[in-house]
Amino acid sequence: MGHDLQRYTLPDGRVYTNGDDLYLPSVSTVLDELPEPENLKKWKDKHDGTNSKKHWRDILKYKQNRGTLIHYNLLNEFADEDIYSEEDEGQSEQELKLDGDWKRYQEDLAYAEDAWNTIKRIRGITDESVLNVECFVRNTGVGYAGQFDGLYIDKQSNVVLTDIKTSNKEQAPYKKHKLQLTAYKNALRLDVDILEVIIIHPDSRQWKISHNTDWNEDIPELWNEFRELRESMGDVEQEMKEIASEGVDDG
Repeated sequence: MGHDLQRYTLPDGRVYTNGDDLYLPSVSTVLDELPEPENLKKWKDKHDGTNSKKHWRDILKYKQNRGTLIHYNLLNEFADEDIYSEEDEGQSEQELKLDGDWKRYQEDLAYAEDAWNTIKRIRGITDESVLNVECFVRNTGVGYAGQFDGLYIDKQSNVVLTDIKTSNKEQAPYKKHKLQLTAYKNALRLDVDILEVIIIHPDSRQWKISHNTDWNEDIPELWNEFRELRESMGDVEQEMKEIASEGVDDG
């Protein structure tokens, strides 16, 4: 686990560093190498801010801020210490209030918490079964680092690496979600039995649980694809050093 890492963020990337010889791009920065999906391009074209429609940037801003705070509220009970940070949760809270979206967010959070309570009962997620939440991990061989949502032991004694998404239930998990979890799995010095995406979608008031056994892609296939994405970036140490020196410390 990456206990000695700090995380720095700029709009063009996120880096994990030990302040010495490691400057690793985040999993999300590697996944930014993926081409933009066609359906996302169409959605952006549709929500271009014309004809009294909200611009897609404003829609995504709300969803990103909502996601940040929902993650905090669902996972914090399992953390050894409060995981609230002014740079992440504090900034999201401030923006939601300034944009007039705080009441909407509170309603969405209430749904997410109800769904989470049900999911915890189904999957056996308790104080005793949770091994870690919001934990930094790294793979120096391939050259990346990241932060997974949760690691726990389920009712069948499987070690489960889980990620919570507030995406559309019908469309998720996306390929990006699967690649993300596969990357975390390969940065853990621990055998993981199940990769799990928990989708809680406040907009449609629906949720679902997806395991890698449900996916069309197998884990080795996803791992090869992630490694190819990372290799395509080449040597990014200097770029990552610049992000670390100029970025916001949100570790």
